[in-house]
Amino acid sequence: MALIGTLRNKMGKIVVGAIMVTMLSFIMTDLIGNSTLMGGGQNPDIAEMAGENITNEKFQAKVDLLTANFGLNTGRNPAQQELSGIRDQAWNALIIESAYQNQFDELGLDITNLELVDMVQGNNISPEIQQFFRDPQTGTFSKDNITNFLASMSQAEPQQQAAWVSFESSLEPSRLVSKYQNLLVKTNYVTKYEAKEEYQGQNANATLEYVYVPYLSVSDSLVSVSDSELRTYLSNNAEEYDREESRNLEYIVFDMKPSPEDTAIVEREVADLKEELINSVSDSSFVVVNSDDPFSFLTYQIDNLPAALKDGNNAVPEGFVSEPQIVNGNYEFYKLSRVDRISRDSILYRVAKLRKDFFISDETINTIYREADLFAASAGNTEEFRRNAEENGYRVLKANGINRNAQRVGVISEGRGLVLWLYNEAQVGAVSDVREVSDQYIVATMTEKQEPGLANLENVRNQITVAVQNEKKGDLLIEQLNNIDSNDLNEIASSYGEDAKTGTADVQLSSNNITSVGYAPEAIGLVFVLNEEENTRAFKVRDGVLMVKLITKDVPDDLDDYSPYSQQVAQRRIGFTSVIADFPYTYFRVYVSRKIDDAIKEFAEIEDMRYKFF
Repeated sequence: MALIGTLRNKMGKIVVGAIMVTMLSFIMTDLIGNSTLMGGGQNPDIAEMAGENITNEKFQAKVDLLTANFGLNTGRNPAQQELSGIRDQAWNALIIESAYQNQFDELGLDITNLELVDMVQGNNISPEIQQFFRDPQTGTFSKDNITNFLASMSQAEPQQQAAWVSFESSLEPSRLVSKYQNLLVKTNYVTKYEAKEEYQGQNANATLEYVYVPYLSVSDSLVSVSDSELRTYLSNNAEEYDREESRNLEYIVFDMKPSPEDTAIVEREVADLKEELINSVSDSSFVVVNSDDPFSFLTYQIDNLPAALKDGNNAVPEGFVSEPQIVNGNYEFYKLSRVDRISRDSILYRVAKLRKDFFISDETINTIYREADLFAASAGNTEEFRRNAEENGYRVLKANGINRNAQRVGVISEGRGLVLWLYNEAQVGAVSDVREVSDQYIVATMTEKQEPGLANLENVRNQITVAVQNEKKGDLLIEQLNNIDSNDLNEIASSYGEDAKTGTADVQLSSNNITSVGYAPEAIGLVFVLNEEENTRAFKVRDGVLMVKLITKDVPDDLDDYSPYSQQVAQRRIGFTSVIADFPYTYFRVYVSRKIDDAIKEFAEIEDMRYKFF
């Protein structure tokens, strides 16, 4: 975005549009904030952050402001997708101004007026200012550019001055976040022991021999699993099966397709248009008037001439009209209108293209709607929904794990309306009324509700069943392997049978995997505490039971200086970064360590209720 160009050149025109956008936004705020249709009564809260209730009015006011910023800097109103992005930025802004600000206040972090001046025109000019005032020819920043610009601001229009204030104030969140992150990152200390552990993890090596029996080699029929055991396993492993709130649904799509009568109308129209195109005097005018494709008179060379206008490697004769064909759901045909010989080696082919979209009559649309409405009315619950669908031959689709902010539902890309129904109106077993989405009618039923916390057993039954089976298979395998009277792994494998796999592998102390065995970090740890030629007993790993023998190991000597490894540990603690702010809240992206961001949000105990409104 060319902010400075906007400030200099566009203010007069844009401000009117921005005011209109803001007015419209405030009107919509009033409608939404006071509507009981949106599921919340009068002015319900849209969130709770750090113990503070955030009203929908406050959220919409933030959306209004960012919408105005968008208009000031782009010269237009936001499109629907951009408006969705603006809402996301408004949400992020509330998190920064509430959850993050709580942390800033506790630590006494602030941006003083003197510091802001220094960021804009002092000795420590912010990277964002430098970026916007960089010389486009040389790519270098000159302080004179910003100094001259600020000197001219007193003569600028009020709107231009307001835009600059908006930009200048957006520098503050970035600097505050940077200060906060630096306090955590640069005061973080890596001990010598931690650095040494990193060094040894990367440089300690071992060669091992193993015998491995996978759980898959044991028949499921040899172990039985009860529901009581599944519930116990789920309870004992609650952290692994912690789930966010979600909903499951099943749905039927009633496509709005042309009826045979509609198709016949289009086919007759296409046949008539073909005859008229054959006899047309002005092909370009004819297709402009009659084609449903706005780009209807085209120029080609022989290499890219449509296949319908080719006879082998040559073009068809001038005046030829191709047979209509269905392409991407529409009828298309061509006429080679004219051949222009530009030179001996250059020939241009002028082509008239006529596309006719399929026609769906109001009668057909009403018939499809009545069919969908009759189905919805006849299904009072999920059981009836499924039974009626089977009796009528309807295909039932499923969408599971739908969170409250989802936009897509299964194969439905614009499924937000269904999500609002799931979270604001539906109960388990409820059947929706007919929902129109794009060129489809949808009828859905809510099949399951996952509350925040421990997963519903039925949602993870298959996964947990396998885990409990493997536990029991592991016990059987350990008993069988440990009862073989031998210390030679090859003999043990031979005595067990063909399902026992043997091999050798080279590993590092930091490794998590063993070739042909898979994930087995516990085995790596055991190997490095064994003496050479020492065996372990059989023990469980993720996918089977393992016995290992240490062949050789090499543990590196101590170092005098572990600082390179300290830096690696420190960097890993920071982890990946997250974008927590972007345009139009800030005029540049604000990054922070994902771990810091997750921690702040967790402590703020954010309850997101945006699903009530949009």
